[in-house]
Amino acid sequence: MNYFYPLDQQSLFTNRERELAELAHYRQALHSGTAQHVALFGLRRIGKTLLLKEFLRRTLAEDTSVVPIYMDFSYLSSSPENFTLGYVGQICYWLIERGESDPEPYLSQSTLPTAVLQAGASDLHDALKPLLRELEKARPDRQALLRQAFRFPRQAATERKSKLALIFDEFQEMRTLAHFPNSRNAIALFRAELQSQSGLLYILAGSAVSVLTDLLSDPASPLFAQFTRLPVGPFTRDETGRLARKVTSDLISPNQEPVIHELTGGHPFYTTAVCQRLINLVEVMNRPVDADTVKQAFVVEALAPSGRIYDFCRYVYDLSLQKAVGYGSLKAVLQLLATEEGLTASDVARRLRVTAASASDYLRWLQEVDLVAEHDRGYYFRDPVLRFWVANVVRGVEVSLTAEPLDLSGLIARWDTQFQRASEELGTAQESRIRELMRCFARQTVEGSLLGASKPVTLPAFQTVGEYLSSDGQVQLDALAETAEGDKWAVEVKWRNKRVGVKELELLRQRAKELSAQAWFISKSGFSTQALAYARRHGMFVSDAQAVEALQVLLKG
Repeated sequence: MNYFYPLDQQSLFTNRERELAELAHYRQALHSGTAQHVALFGLRRIGKTLLLKEFLRRTLAEDTSVVPIYMDFSYLSSSPENFTLGYVGQICYWLIERGESDPEPYLSQSTLPTAVLQAGASDLHDALKPLLRELEKARPDRQALLRQAFRFPRQAATERKSKLALIFDEFQEMRTLAHFPNSRNAIALFRAELQSQSGLLYILAGSAVSVLTDLLSDPASPLFAQFTRLPVGPFTRDETGRLARKVTSDLISPNQEPVIHELTGGHPFYTTAVCQRLINLVEVMNRPVDADTVKQAFVVEALAPSGRIYDFCRYVYDLSLQKAVGYGSLKAVLQLLATEEGLTASDVARRLRVTAASASDYLRWLQEVDLVAEHDRGYYFRDPVLRFWVANVVRGVEVSLTAEPLDLSGLIARWDTQFQRASEELGTAQESRIRELMRCFARQTVEGSLLGASKPVTLPAFQTVGEYLSSDGQVQLDALAETAEGDKWAVEVKWRNKRVGVKELELLRQRAKELSAQAWFISKSGFSTQALAYARRHGMFVSDAQAVEALQVLLKG
């Protein structure tokens, strides 16, 4: 396993217990014959692959009756022939080697049969024969190859009397097979085989969020309604702190953890890069371990050409725009949103002096490549760090690795201002999102943990959901919802990078009590330990950003 998932990666794995528990649930369902296939969604470098590897490691350790099989479609999908060979080769490799050796012998047409026979797997060798014979032809039948490949997991599971958990990273790359003659329907062939299999669990993941969403949610797609969606988002402040302590070997103090989380937005890759730069500044350049040095580490990583965050943002920016139509116009839209987020399509049209239809097209294309997202008709960068990078680097602002804190003070102040403004703008959008979510409540029973409760909760079917302002104008709530029977929920939303404390819960509880309503507090960054205890003591519901995402997946699909 160390060959596939090195010990240094294992040691840095942090959090994701909720996602791992959900994956373990679907793995357990495989034993009862009610397999539900799963798709993980998340931005690039948010930690999906590490999560999948950790799940794979735990499966090998905890459930020997299920064989996990991992493959990265970005490497396999260069042609239908290479895809077919890599697909069946990886299945053989994981069934035989369990990730403990070099998979190369299983990925070559000339060495795969020998590797399988030498391992004593004659059953797999027999199952491979028709496929290998087809590959030997000068012009293989690509339809036959793909059908045989997608059928192979079922054959292998039957021969081995095993259950398989097939993990496909960057699944959306399978679409590239459509560029080759006689393989345009690869996804439809996959779906056809998916429907006729049992004893198999499929777990998909992809960084192209919009593309993967279309593949799984568009009624015109062959994979429509075939997978349960599981979002993988950024870390909370506490989770960011745990990762930061691991990376820095506890060099930082608790005072620096909120700063790191605020700068990185809880993105694990950014957190790791900032912490590694912080170590360099402290140990090589003798900087003190304080908030200013953390901010210096962030700005250097983001704006110095040799910084890892700089490289990553450049990669995402260039790759995304190259895949979109109208490169120059899209750059202009991004630079506009980097300066002022929350603009509507009409605002963008006026600022760029283009038609409303053109502005809408630009924004739609940027959504399709996951650079921007729409909230309540306003448009925002999906990634605030990328926004900071665009606002500076695209305009020619770069720094050196040895820049002094004094030289960076203006850039740090700009980030602080930009982050606070974005947080406030997005908070307004989230209030609307929560009200829309509550309109989907229809007596569904959900896990109590999503609302901070110890038992499952049955959601009311609300007749009205809206903002609330008391007649004297003194009391305002982000949402007040009421059922036909008169039951009410009073809701407060705080979408900022700071945990909610007891005082804020006390205020909502008092307002809810006056309205005879159930109190529900939603905090992007979670709650202090004391606040959680207070909520439990007084029967208040509480949810963080991840819980809201999970509720949205459950209720809105």
